[in-house]
Amino acid sequence: MLIPKNTDDRWAFYEATAQSCNASRGDRRRLYQTMRNYYMYGSDGSSQSPARYNKLYPHLDQLTSFLYSQETTRFATQLGVSVSDLEFKKLASVNKALNDEWNSSNMDITFGLALLWSLVYGSTFIKTMWNGKSIRPYVVDPHNFGVLREDTPMLSEQEAVTHTYYITESQLRNELKYHPRREEILTHVVKGPKIATAQVSPLDRIITSASSPMVIGNLDFDLAIIQRYMPKVAEPMIEMQEMYVWNDETDDYQVVTMADPYVLVYDRPLEHLFMKAELPFTQVCPIPAYDYFFGYIEVERLIPVQDLLNQRWEELRHMMSKQARPPKAFSGFPGITDEVAFAFDTPDGQVNTDMPGAKVDELAPQIPQDLFTDVDRIEAMFSDISGINNVMEGKGEAGVRSSGHASQLARLGSSRVKKRAMIVEDSLEKLATLMLQVKQEYDKRRLKEEGKDPTQFILHQFSSDFVVKVDGHSNSPIFMEDQTQIAFELVKVGAISKKRLLQLVNVPMREQLIYDYESEIEPAEAAKAAKEEQLKEMEIRAKAMPRGR
Repeated sequence: MLIPKNTDDRWAFYEATAQSCNASRGDRRRLYQTMRNYYMYGSDGSSQSPARYNKLYPHLDQLTSFLYSQETTRFATQLGVSVSDLEFKKLASVNKALNDEWNSSNMDITFGLALLWSLVYGSTFIKTMWNGKSIRPYVVDPHNFGVLREDTPMLSEQEAVTHTYYITESQLRNELKYHPRREEILTHVVKGPKIATAQVSPLDRIITSASSPMVIGNLDFDLAIIQRYMPKVAEPMIEMQEMYVWNDETDDYQVVTMADPYVLVYDRPLEHLFMKAELPFTQVCPIPAYDYFFGYIEVERLIPVQDLLNQRWEELRHMMSKQARPPKAFSGFPGITDEVAFAFDTPDGQVNTDMPGAKVDELAPQIPQDLFTDVDRIEAMFSDISGINNVMEGKGEAGVRSSGHASQLARLGSSRVKKRAMIVEDSLEKLATLMLQVKQEYDKRRLKEEGKDPTQFILHQFSSDFVVKVDGHSNSPIFMEDQTQIAFELVKVGAISKKRLLQLVNVPMREQLIYDYESEIEPAEAAKAAKEEQLKEMEIRAKAMPRGR
């Protein structure tokens, strides 16, 4: 984009671009609130009470476990075809540094949270920053993220994106400590602080708008105390926006920091804050759409089934209540008072009457034998929509004759979940590649090459022509059994060493086992092989010597 040079035109351009990026933010926020309520409570949360059985929560928990496993996920760096062979000596140390950073920075947990909520919202974003010593990840909600063109699916294709966040006044004062326009900025933004969560109940809305504290009328208000898990911050918050605009003149993003209401704070190239031409955001979108940036929402597909399940459970509850306390038909009684009805509904209750032929008939409903069959079928719809079969869930399957047969069914029946796991793997690879690029830019710690005489190096001395891949599809437990079998087969045919086997298989104390193999087992095997070779040579020499008569 061509950014104007004139100050007034430049600021007008920034304000218009930010408004374009946030055009759908209000509508998406309301949609995401509904999706969140369904995930948390099994209902929309506004006109319905929480579901008695929220199937969405355990179902998404299970689906997430198939798509991503934070314990087994590991990465391997792939070099470009033009890279020197000398760089391969550094790969082991580079991969170890990356995998250690993935776990120590809590990126493994952060990605798991982002993946779960991307199924609820359609997309989430992870912001990767360097805090001076290590990588610091943040989960960014989609309603706090905006793009210039929502009809373009790739983040890298966007000319402008915005990230909205909230800070306190004291934090803003501290960040503007050396800013030349500090007092001017604070004068404008402090006038209109915003609360991060503006959740107002219907009762509060009526009382605050009434002219008298005596309010008369009907109110759809749930008196049950429900933990909504919405943060409430008493301190006034200031809404901040970070806008990244591509500048054609510099071939880099221009980062514009604004405080509400559109008060310019900073205007600087991205290379002064991060890496040049590299956005610090990674999108997590399990169901991408070719014509909509934020993708499809998994929960939205499951809501009709959850509503059907809620309706069926209420009908069953109503039927069972009538079975436990059936309605009664009284005939021959002069009149039924509350005391008489209560006596009929009380154990050992007695009612005396002098009317001949008086009787009470119970009108209990007929309970069908397959009462919960329909409920089971509705619950099976959740798995069918998400591509999970009975074998994957650990349930029995008719016609299965052996464990090998069950494994084959699981392998063939998991194709839909594998397809989605590969989409998640793509987000993992983009995030891990960005992490390694950040470490290469800022991390000055020394690593060692492989070999007998290892040379020390820093990541900045490593080739920049690389991509990071998920090693052996280790992000999903669906692939792990197949990859483990392949690793052992490679050892049998001599394609890989035992050390590589330990690196490929997820075993406890892996680093200690590798050290023991290199320091004890491998030297002992080498000494044993040398001794056997020496004995063979002695036998050959003995056979070659002429025998005396």
